[in-house]
Amino acid sequence: MKKNKILWYILNSIFLIVFNLYFFLLKGTDHITSVWISYGSIHFAYFMLLSTPFLIRKSSVSVDYGRPLFIITTIYFFFAFVVGVSFIIMSPESNTLTILVQVTITAVFGITLLVNLIANEHTAVNVEKREDELKYVKEASSKLNSLINQLVDKRLQKLVEKAYDLVHSSQVKSAKEVQSIEQDVFKEISELAELIKNKNFDNIEEVVNNICNLAEERNSKLKLLN
Repeated sequence: MKKNKILWYILNSIFLIVFNLYFFLLKGTDHITSVWISYGSIHFAYFMLLSTPFLIRKSSVSVDYGRPLFIITTIYFFFAFVVGVSFIIMSPESNTLTILVQVTITAVFGITLLVNLIANEHTAVNVEKREDELKYVKEASSKLNSLINQLVDKRLQKLVEKAYDLVHSSQVKSAKEVQSIEQDVFKEISELAELIKNKNFDNIEEVVNNICNLAEERNSKLKLLN
């Protein structure tokens, strides 16, 4: 992992090394202000391109968030580089045109980037909410299904299947008003797992009934909220 990071650092620094070699060997160190503005703008655009991974919101769909951001920073760098090199070659005496062009490019980039970051945040919040809502049905159903497979007694299997069917068919969309009930369902499932693990089959029916009652209470409350 450490070696991989070092290789990336080397790769990222190649452009800076080559560009600065060309700049100072061909143009020297004595430049007018407009040239230094363009020089700085190119470097700023490149550092923004390198910073793109740090702007990507961590999520299960980070790739979808990162793709448009990389496109934006890459296009910005391309324009800043082409325009910057052009001004370096022309070396205009007046700084006004150089500043206006570079500021305009940077402003368009900044607005586009911020709009995408805001959109990503909005999408991420909705995705996280959706994942949280899916958690109850998906995890509870998965755990109950696993417990069914651990049972040999057909009567007990039918009991747990009843709880599984009830939870699995439950409304996915959740609400804060039923979160405590959902937590109680998970606690009862954990209790059921312990009973099966310890082969304490006498109390399984009671725990399964508790799960069913809680699941029905959750579903009833959600219907009222809707």
